[in-house]
Amino acid sequence: MAAPITARVAPREWRWAALVAALVMALTVAPYLVAYRAQTDEWRFSGFLVAVDDGNSYLAKMGQGARGAWLFRLPYSSEPQAGVFVYSFYLVLGKLAAANTLAGPEHGAQVFAYHAARVVFGFLLLLTAFYFLSHFLAQSSQRFLALILVALGGGLGWLIAPFGVGLPVEFYSPEAFSFLMLFALPHLVAARCLLLLGLLAYLRGRPARAGLALFGVSLIQPLYVLAAWAVIGMDAVVGMVRESRRERNWKARLWTAAWPVLVIVLISAPVVAYTAAAFTLDPVMRVWSAQNVLVSAHPLHYLAGYGVLLALAVPGWRVLRRQQPRLARFVLVWALLVPLMVYAPIATQRRFIEGFYVAPVAVAVLGLTAAPARWQRVLTPVTFAVLLPSTAVLLAGAWGGAQQLRPPIFLPADQVVVFDWLRANAPPDSVGLSAFETGNALPAHTPLTAYIGHGPETVRAEEKLARVVRFYQAATPQAERLQLLSEGHITYVLWGPPERALGDFDPGTTGDLRLAFQSGAYAVYEVLGGSQGEERDNRP
Repeated sequence: MAAPITARVAPREWRWAALVAALVMALTVAPYLVAYRAQTDEWRFSGFLVAVDDGNSYLAKMGQGARGAWLFRLPYSSEPQAGVFVYSFYLVLGKLAAANTLAGPEHGAQVFAYHAARVVFGFLLLLTAFYFLSHFLAQSSQRFLALILVALGGGLGWLIAPFGVGLPVEFYSPEAFSFLMLFALPHLVAARCLLLLGLLAYLRGRPARAGLALFGVSLIQPLYVLAAWAVIGMDAVVGMVRESRRERNWKARLWTAAWPVLVIVLISAPVVAYTAAAFTLDPVMRVWSAQNVLVSAHPLHYLAGYGVLLALAVPGWRVLRRQQPRLARFVLVWALLVPLMVYAPIATQRRFIEGFYVAPVAVAVLGLTAAPARWQRVLTPVTFAVLLPSTAVLLAGAWGGAQQLRPPIFLPADQVVVFDWLRANAPPDSVGLSAFETGNALPAHTPLTAYIGHGPETVRAEEKLARVVRFYQAATPQAERLQLLSEGHITYVLWGPPERALGDFDPGTTGDLRLAFQSGAYAVYEVLGGSQGEERDNRP
């Protein structure tokens, strides 16, 4: 095995890195505070400024944890579910939110805990990234340039977006860059933090620590562990081949290269193996997995995102190879594997680029600062001028959304009142039928399962959506409605403007539904008869 890498970071550098990290995370908090202050008596802030549908699903998972669950069940599917041990990050976070008595009612406590976790783990990620970068970059100025790019950098998406060639990758793929993750996704931030620590531990010759860090990653996002295994394994193979020139005993070479990888895989494998089995054997999870499609962007979009960094990384890699050949080999292996991983024939292929962004930033800064001084004075501001605007666009969009009182970022206050009533009065394991957009918010505010409400997490979503649309149309036979209520284990039917937009059916005109609560234009009807008494699953 090659000699472990090392790095020294002075206390003064840590203090400055902490200040940069704090300022970046404060920047991510500001638009949320604007949205919170923009609330009125008629409109309430959902807690999210981007990907509100996914944000609501995370709150729904936190709600399950707050109510004592350790096994996750799809909050947007009413099929019988045994539960699986996934999304433990949000289940635990929900338990912490339930113990918080300072943040108001349940939904408010969950939103507060969500963003508190985002800020804390974002701060830790930036410090971890700084430490990772310090192994590549010896000078303080280099390290801080790289840290700013890791935190705020993007690609040329801001430049190509106006031409209508598709959504730039930095605007929707948190794995590809950092800012979107720091702004919105605490679980992915925590996973990247552990991933970088695991890769560093491997490079520093500490396989047991690397395995433990990747075990932590597996509790949050098991797919990232597969990417780490691929990079570590290939790096070990390349290292073994290189060492063959000096060591004639091939068995000794093989063992020297293989034992750290075996230690890492054995320690980090249990949750990965369990998750693979659960998503294969559990019928509901199998359908969810098939629906959870995250296709990688077109190669030209990745080129637009990473092209500037890669251009600077070519001379930077040559410098790195002279200074630290061990790191140069690792980065090259990672860079060559990324295209193969992100276009692997699986539904969630885009996940496999996770963490890679930090490496080309480090090598690019090395190339930038290795240029002659007269070139540095030009290249440095130009690099920042082309790589920071995408983040500025994201922030500007979030800032604008924070001041526009409309769904899904804001919810009508009467709808929230109905949700509050359901949270206080609905029996355990109740199921709500509604329009898709109402269903998305329903489990985030209440303990109810939504019949529909989230693309991947609603099993057979398209089929169910068609049935819901027919339910809210007056011409639909009542027998068809009753069949849906029975098969979907529906307990409550919601009725508000989103549902009226689907059709002209009035739930108050049938004897199978009873008005349970109403606030303004929003009402909830209780299903009478046998459907509400059926057992949906084997929950304790």
